Amino acid sequence: MRIIEPESLQRTGRVIGRTGLLVAALLLGACAGNPYEAQPPVPQPSPRLPDAREPAVVPPPVSTPPAPQRPTTQRSHPRYAPPPHAAAHWDNRLSVYVVEGRDLYYRERLYYRWDGGWYCAGRPDGPWEPVAAPSVPTGLRGLH
Repeated sequence: MRIIEPESLQRTGRVIGRTGLLVAALLLGACAGNPYEAQPPVPQPSPRLPDAREPAVVPPPVSTPPAPQRPTTQRSHPRYAPPPHAAAHWDNRLSVYVVEGRDLYYRERLYYRWDGGWYCAGRPDGPWEPVAAPSVPTGLRGLH
């Protein structure tokens, strides 16, 4: 059996005391932070909800080729016969035949001319009779 002297015991106590103090300081330092403290929240972007007015899926744009346009003037019309007494061509904007070289128009067996009012006749040289505006072809009404 070994006998411990009082002086070595004091030295050992000091070493253990210092070591214990160091260990205690380290443990307390590690526990110094409070795990229950709330960190400031980091704002998260909220997901964008679709608007009720917008469709959920936007279809691609539909591209359709433009419809073929009829020429402004053409030789004749498939429904209306050309004037029998004069050379003329069909005008799509006016929807009548335009007599060449004169200010006359023809559609459905009648010639039309403007002379301060609309007049019509069965032949290009008359006799001319006044005609009411509703009886004049629609395209001609917009001319005067």
